[in-house]
Amino acid sequence: MNKIYYLVLLLMLSASCNKLELKPLDKLSEADTWSDTNLIRLYVNSTYNVLQHGFQQDLLAGACDEGFNIHGYGNFQVVQRGELTADNVSDLSEKIDYFNFAYTNIRNINIFFSKIDGAPGEAAFKNGVKSEMRFLRAYLYANLVWRYGSVPLIQNVFDLHDNFKVQMSSYDDCVKFIVAELDNAAQSLPADQSDANKGEVSANACKALKSRVLLYAASLQNNPSHDNTKWQAAAEAALALLNSGYQLNPDYQSTFTTDNKEIIFARYFSQANNTNFNLEQGRNGSDGWGSQNPSQNQVNAYEMAATGLQPYTQQADGSLVLNPASGYDAAHPYDGRDPRFDASILHDGSLWAGRVTESFHGGKDSPETNSGFNASLTSYYYKKFLMENIPPSGSTVKPTNPWIFFRYAEILLNYAEAKFELGDEATAKQYLNLVRSRPSVHMPAVNDTGQKLRARIQNERRIELAFEEHRFFDVRRWKIAEATENQPLWGMNIQKASDGSKTYTISKVIDRKFLTQQYLMPFPRAEVDKSQGSIIQNKGY
Repeated sequence: MNKIYYLVLLLMLSASCNKLELKPLDKLSEADTWSDTNLIRLYVNSTYNVLQHGFQQDLLAGACDEGFNIHGYGNFQVVQRGELTADNVSDLSEKIDYFNFAYTNIRNINIFFSKIDGAPGEAAFKNGVKSEMRFLRAYLYANLVWRYGSVPLIQNVFDLHDNFKVQMSSYDDCVKFIVAELDNAAQSLPADQSDANKGEVSANACKALKSRVLLYAASLQNNPSHDNTKWQAAAEAALALLNSGYQLNPDYQSTFTTDNKEIIFARYFSQANNTNFNLEQGRNGSDGWGSQNPSQNQVNAYEMAATGLQPYTQQADGSLVLNPASGYDAAHPYDGRDPRFDASILHDGSLWAGRVTESFHGGKDSPETNSGFNASLTSYYYKKFLMENIPPSGSTVKPTNPWIFFRYAEILLNYAEAKFELGDEATAKQYLNLVRSRPSVHMPAVNDTGQKLRARIQNERRIELAFEEHRFFDVRRWKIAEATENQPLWGMNIQKASDGSKTYTISKVIDRKFLTQQYLMPFPRAEVDKSQGSIIQNKGY
């Protein structure tokens, strides 16, 4: 009897061992992934999720002077109030707390590079996917240095018994690595992807990222000595894209709702893979959530169309003084502005989706409605990126417009800025005015010089690239955040009288504070502690 018992037990153990050797039934095994080119392609495709698109509620506009998020998504008010620390940074979205997100994905990319040479596939296939992954890793490292400055450059995969202590690489060394990776990647990629492969990395996408990386590297924050070789590198990187077949889309507003020749690299969507942006940013009076509220600070930056001047001049203490020469009428604050204002922002009186926007107190889009918790506190809503024919409350047709990571207008502005800093003001104005002369914009040509021209170049980026997640980094790299981010966030208080007349009063939404350490983000304290002293916390945290 005992013999039979032990025989049964042995058979059971044998069966158990065999089961342990079976492939997992709920996922692909590692061996399968690196032995099949189709699965390798899927691995690469999934890595594209490192490209965080902006059709979310935690747009970086809500972490700077562009806007305010009424629902607190991203917890960006911590940044606006100057309360960011190494202990609370992990409570913010990955747009700010980028460290773990980036290094988790860098590890996955490093695994790819450790396996790809031993995997099957033709050389052309391998070179192509390697180039895509080089771009994606470079993109992650670029976003790391834009947030933290110096970071560890990790290109290997750590095993269980490895020494996990890493070394910090200088900002300049990180930039050199990123640029080398992008130059390498561009060699094995088509200049632009075909329609069938839209959304995949191209050589021109590599060049566009290189342009932005080198522009940031040449800027005051990272180049305090104004080394002209860095500005020359930035100019040459932008110049490499100026004759690549791109052009300004004639209609500024449709640039963000259609596929067009201005787009260099974007994330594309489909009916099966759509976005909720119309709901998240739609007017509350149309059953939208109105999450991101454009600020009066941003509205004030839009010039008057006839004069090319801003309505207000800002004093040293941050106060605003009306600029009579601009032609601005405070009783009709939205008349005669840069056309990009009406193309980007819904304001009281804007006709949109079949009705007029009512953000005056008591209006359909004000806090005094049944859905007042979704009402803008600045009296402004997004118009940029939104599809007018799709109601926020939903439709059988979903938004599928692309989120643009790089477009031609940015490259023109990159080139204008670099040429200005090199002392070539004539060329700087030429390319600045190309952006301003877009057929649907037609703003007066800029003829300023010196510091006034620098200010015009900076304001042009603010207007042209509004809400596209540039401003948060621009005010830091220019080292102007101590001025722009130490002001209250403003909105417009609109009262409507019984006779239909309205009064407009600029009013405070929140107080904001910017501390010098906020030019860089803090590393999460837990990561600093785990690093055994190899990750050096940024100053002030």
